[in-house]
Parts: sequence; structure tokens; C-alpha cells
Amino acid sequence: MIEKITLSEIPTNAFPDRYHHSIPLSYLWRKTPDVIWLTDQQGGFACYHPNTGFCMAAPETVDFIPWAKWIFQEKIPLMAGERKLHFRLLQVLGQIIPEEAPIQALCRYEFQDFCLHQTPLSPLDSQLQIQQAEQKDVNRLFYFYKRSETMEARSIESLQQTIQKDKLFYIQKMGKILSASLTHCETPDAALIGGVYTPKANRGKGYGKACVHALMEALKKEGKTPCLFYEQNNQAARALYKSLGYTPYGEWVIAELIYQPNKPS
Repeated sequence: MIEKITLSEIPTNAFPDRYHHSIPLSYLWRKTPDVIWLTDQQGGFACYHPNTGFCMAAPETVDFIPWAKWIFQEKIPLMAGERKLHFRLLQVLGQIIPEEAPIQALCRYEFQDFCLHQTPLSPLDSQLQIQQAEQKDVNRLFYFYKRSETMEARSIESLQQTIQKDKLFYIQKMGKILSASLTHCETPDAALIGGVYTPKANRGKGYGKACVHALMEALKKEGKTPCLFYEQNNQAARALYKSLGYTPYGEWVIAELIYQPNKPS
């Protein structure tokens, strides 16, 4: 049985991997409100937040059925985390829903390469104007991301939280934003980078690389290891992050769950 617990009830070793578990560890560190904390009382723990979805940590002997039932019952729309564990959970979710159930769950998922940067950061020769975002920039950045094909900001409020608590760097020329990157979450020793976006018209000019490099530089100064993920079939992203010195650390899966009425055949 899955139970909701309070932040104070979570043991210090509940999320043992500082990189794969950077999302829940960030919430624990900052005591983030509106996070649902869960346990199966068998060594498995998870968190859910609307911005980042469901993320869990559990031993290899975990019973996935109670977790899958909880996800279906609560209609959780998003899951993100280490591939092996979370993909097995998705498989079990697909198995426990009867074909005649009045509600069905459709799943769209993508496998991601998860990488770290653990070496000194090489200097980047760039004359671009790169700056860290402030609250006064939030509207411009929201509409900048709104043009993206895949990473539209969920809300102005979520972008405000990113600027206030995490980091967002952007490049502009003549008042026009050309590229941006941010951290989804940070802990005392790691940071999950994402939101790397350059409009098609500005790609191939080194803007994205320079923007990520500036963000990494700020993180390194704070003693944080940059980590990130990208779709496995995205060769441009693979080449970009390899050129910046990232090395593989495993795989993730990002899954979107859509719940809809079962149509009779």
C-alpha cells in the first residue's frame, strides 16, 4: 500500500543517487511546498510535483503493482527518472488496467541519455552578451519559450520560480533573445540543466553552446556538478554536450500519461 508521508519522515538514504535523484533531493533540500511524498513501507520512496512529475527510488525487489495502482488512481500525468526503474513501472501500469476499465491510460515516452560534467570546464572564446535572468526579464523569456516546438514554459509563475530559486541564462542581440538555458533544480552539489532552446533561425551559430557554457560556469563556481538529459535520437544535442565535455551516466525515461474514457468496440 502506498502512503503519503511528510518531509520529516523521509530517511536520509531514501534517494541515494545524487544525480539520478537530483529532483527529489532538490525538493528535500529546499523544503519545497506542494510536493507529494510517498512510500511503500518496503524501502521505496517517491515524490510528485506538477512541474517535474513523478520520480521514485526503490530497491530491485520493489513490488511495482501498488505504485502503478496509485499512479492510475491519482491520474498522474508525468513521470521522469532513471530508465530501468521507471520504465518497468510503466510496463506494470499497462498490465494492471483491464481492457474493459471505463478509463484507459495512454502513454507517450522517450528514452533519454543522462550525462554529467565532472572535469574542469574549458574556456570558451565568445564575445556574445550572456546574462543571468532577473525577475524583470520573466515576460520576455516566457514568450521566447512559448515559440519553442517542444519546451513551452508551463506558466509565468513557474518561470519566476526558476529565476528566483535556480538559474536561467540567456543571450541577446539588439534587445532580441537568441538563446536560453536554465536549471530545473539544484542541490548543494548538483544541478539538472534543461530548457536549452535556440530558435531555428539562430541555430548553428554557437549561441546554445555559449549559453550552456555560461550556466555551467556559474554552477561550477558553486561547486555543483552539471547534469542533463537529451533524447537519444537527438544527434545535434549529443554533439553539443559532448563538445562541452559531458560523459554518460546512464539513461532516463520521460513519460506523458493521458487518461481518457474507454471507447466501446
